[in-house]
Amino acid sequence: MSPARHDILVACATAAATAPHTHLLSAEERRQARGYAPHRADEFTAGRTLLRWALERALGRWTRTCRIGSTDRGKPVLVDLPGTGISVSHSQGTIAVAVAAGRAVGVDVQVPVPPTQGLLRRCCSPAQQRELAALPAERQAVAVARRWAIHEACAKVTGTTPINLPAPHPGALLADGGSRRGLRWRVLHPLRGVAVCVAYDRPQNPATLALALLAPHRAPAPRPHPPEDGPTSP
Repeated sequence: MSPARHDILVACATAAATAPHTHLLSAEERRQARGYAPHRADEFTAGRTLLRWALERALGRWTRTCRIGSTDRGKPVLVDLPGTGISVSHSQGTIAVAVAAGRAVGVDVQVPVPPTQGLLRRCCSPAQQRELAALPAERQAVAVARRWAIHEACAKVTGTTPINLPAPHPGALLADGGSRRGLRWRVLHPLRGVAVCVAYDRPQNPATLALALLAPHRAPAPRPHPPEDGPTSP
């Protein structure tokens, strides 16, 4: 698939679903994984495998040889294609990655957990906390996971904002999209009960999102995700 100028591909999978595709990893990535503790090695391998899978579908097979590095803050970058943004996120065995042509991107996935008061203060404004209190108990953890994913994804776009201390974003608690401080963000719904958010810069340029799910033993093509901004300009 050849993306349009500003298209963004978000791919999601479980760690188990990435296992048949580890042949996509480079020799350097395999060496790097061996240097980690077992849990971290499994996480790195799954995330990097899904990223390689997404890169090939977004840009082509040539990306199998594309070098992936990182900034001093740990933000992944394409060494051979610095104008294309990439991002990786993990949460309890679920992985999300993003590839964005022509702009910086951040993605975050969150498996819901019972929210603490400290987490509520960090990711929900007072107005959002009042909305949360009115929700059924079984929906509250998912709602908080959405808000936390928004903050993490936006912080990952530049890789300079400390992602553990985000300021609450304004707006409705269950909003699926918004803009703030030169970024636009979208909440996606690839997997039931899991919160995924993608954020990107240059919001004045229309973007079209594609969402891909990697299932075990097969590699489905990306399916269009309804764009918030409208179709990509030629």
